[in-house]
This record gives sequence, C-alpha cells and structure tokens, in this order.
Amino acid sequence: MPSSVQESGPRKCRAMQKIIHITDPHLVAADKMLYGIDPAQRLRDTLAHVSSIHSDAKLILVTGDLADTGDPAAYALLREILSEVRLPVYLTMGNHDDRSAFRGVFGGEGFVQAAIDLDDWRVVLLDTKDDISHFGCLDGGRFEWLEEQLVHAAGRPVVVAMHHTPGDLHVPCFRMGGMKEIDRFFSIARRQGSVRHMLCGHRHVAAAGSLSGIPFTASRGTAQHIVLDWEQYGKPIFVAAAPSYDVVMLDGTDVVVHRHEELELLPVIRPGDPK
Repeated sequence: MPSSVQESGPRKCRAMQKIIHITDPHLVAADKMLYGIDPAQRLRDTLAHVSSIHSDAKLILVTGDLADTGDPAAYALLREILSEVRLPVYLTMGNHDDRSAFRGVFGGEGFVQAAIDLDDWRVVLLDTKDDISHFGCLDGGRFEWLEEQLVHAAGRPVVVAMHHTPGDLHVPCFRMGGMKEIDRFFSIARRQGSVRHMLCGHRHVAAAGSLSGIPFTASRGTAQHIVLDWEQYGKPIFVAAAPSYDVVMLDGTDVVVHRHEELELLPVIRPGDPK
C-alpha cells in the first residue's frame, strides 16, 4: 500500500474529488475474535460496500488502529484483505499499532504517513502514534514534515487526516489519550491558511465541529463503538454497532462529509425515482 509522499504533475481543472475515510479496524489474528466480534469481517464488509457504492472514489484513507495489539499476524491479515481492493489505500498508525510490526509486513521505513495531490487538493495523512503512551504526538520530525507538506501545497486547499483528534470532545470517559503539543500543531496548521478540514478516528464515536477554528469530523470506525453515556467517567462502554465510514466530497474549496452508519439495506418506506 502507498505510504510515501506522492507528487502530481501540473494542476488540472477543478473537479469534485471523492475520498473514503475508514478508521479503527482493530484487526486481530485470523483465528481470533475481539469482544465477541470479527473485526476482519467487518472491515471486509465495509470495503465491499465502498467498492459497490463508491467505486468512483479517488482513494481510501485508513486512519490507524489497524491492529488491536500490533500483532504481525493482524497486519498480514490486513494485507490479504487489502489485496482485493482496487482503489488506492493509504494507511497510518494509531496508538494500538506497532510501527515495526507493520513495516515488517508492508515494508518501508520510518513514520507511516503520506501526502497525496488530487487535482486542486492536497491530502496529508499524519502518523500520530506516540511510542511511549496512548497520547498522540508529532515529535521526531513530524511537525517539520507537516509544515513542509503544507508549504508544498502551494495554495491548494488541504485535508489533514490522522488517528488522534487534536482537541477535547467533551465526553466524560475521554479524560485521557489526547494529543501532545496541540498548540504547536495548530500553529503549523493555521500558518498557511490552507487546511480546510481534519479527519480523525481514535475515539470510536461520531463527532463533528471545529477545533481551533478548523473544521473536523471524527468517525466511529469499523470495529467496536463507544456509547455516549454522559455519566460514564471510567472505562468506556463498547457496543457492537454496525461498521461506519465517511465519504468526503472535495469541491472547489468546499468539504462535505457523508456518513454511512449502516451497511445493510434498510426497509424502504417510499421508493424514489429511477435514475
């Protein structure tokens, strides 16, 4: 799968670009389950839905927690699953991932991140994994790399995608596990004035809004989801809700995000007009 900087040629005429955001598959080895669910099958179902409904998308972003415990067998399973996907897929790391184990299966070296140019847009995929905690971070040259990618955007609007949400979602059970040096991140993100939207995972809830003036959406992911219980201050409650993924429309300088919360067909209560 692509994991390095991709540069395009001359800028083309503006056209709507569609990208798919998937997060938190939390894969385990092929013969194991996770909290009584099969995360591999849930990811397969999600990718099959994307292939059926959104085959015109330009690419798929998977924003971390690819594996639940960083097991090399889980990354091998992920590679097998992705081998059947026709769209380009770009991967990055979450706090549950093991970068060395991932590289042992997918190859490459260093941080797992990419910059991709789509006509008038640039998509920057950040590796926010902290090797010593569940907090996200961008040390080790990642802040500098982000700034470089935004400079190279050269006036293009930018979408930044990453595992951790750079701010507080104000849910009681999320007191821990944010991002370090958030002020430095936003100082860089706002400097060029090009970042139009941020895509995140990590929290296993659906959320949207703006952080430090930059709009964001956080997706629930394809594995376990977390209940929004406003009285739950300790360990969060996991539920086996249907997999979820986001469809991101980039048009001019506009960003529109649609969410597929259910993959199955729902009962039709009024048929629509045919195409």
